[in-house]
Amino acid sequence: MFSVGSSSSLSSGGSFSGRHFIMGAGGDVLEAPLGLRYTFADPLTANLDGTITFEAPELPEETLMEQEHTDILRSLRFTLAFVHYVMEIAAIKGNASELNNSLASEYQLQESIVADQISLLSKEWSYAEQLVLYLKVAELLSSGLQMAIDQIRAGKLCLSSTVKQIVRKLNELYKSSVSSCHGLNLRLQRWFLDKQKLMDRINSITAERLIFNHAVQMVQAAALDEMFHHQEDCVQRYHKALLLMEGLLNIISEQGDIENINKCKMCIERRLSALLSGISA
Repeated sequence: MFSVGSSSSLSSGGSFSGRHFIMGAGGDVLEAPLGLRYTFADPLTANLDGTITFEAPELPEETLMEQEHTDILRSLRFTLAFVHYVMEIAAIKGNASELNNSLASEYQLQESIVADQISLLSKEWSYAEQLVLYLKVAELLSSGLQMAIDQIRAGKLCLSSTVKQIVRKLNELYKSSVSSCHGLNLRLQRWFLDKQKLMDRINSITAERLIFNHAVQMVQAAALDEMFHHQEDCVQRYHKALLLMEGLLNIISEQGDIENINKCKMCIERRLSALLSGISA
């Protein structure tokens, strides 16, 4: 950090006034005679009034790391963002269960037996959907944490403050998702014993299908936002749907599903590109 004197103390070339220093032969800093001046070639500096302080910007810690470290960190960040969105879907399923319970209670006075059955079915079905989503979250977080540990041991991922923060967050979410799985499993345990036929249907539920359906619903909502000129909400929904699609491509293996998701991704990317170009224009 260094300072430049006022315009009155600068020559036409922008020289320093006051005390001046030069490097001595032995590497010592010596005060120069008053007649010796150093000048700036930049004419803008010469016209500035007052004292200006130049301060080098602080570089992020990751800037100095190897490319391999940066790539692994980007992968961990993606995992963190993806599981956040999946947990949002699980929370929505839980809210839907509470809503169904309140709706069923409205009819309880008229048809108590039917209302009880509707309430039980909707509530337990939502619990089952939540369970498979949290199991998928725990699986993804476990894989991410194991990858981070392996790469740190291999010396490819450095223990920077950013890495520590992300690994800590991944670990917290992993513990939270496992705890949610235990709680949901206890709620469903007795119900599973009595509902064999419904169990067959529940076994057909997959986290991948729930995530994909939610992404499609998000695209539909974004299209409505676009129709009503809610550009900011629309772009945000498209981005979230795109991230969910990209995450699905990392965890599915069925070729037909991969092709369908890629088609959806291309449509979303084209729509986003058109929207963003329109906004910038």
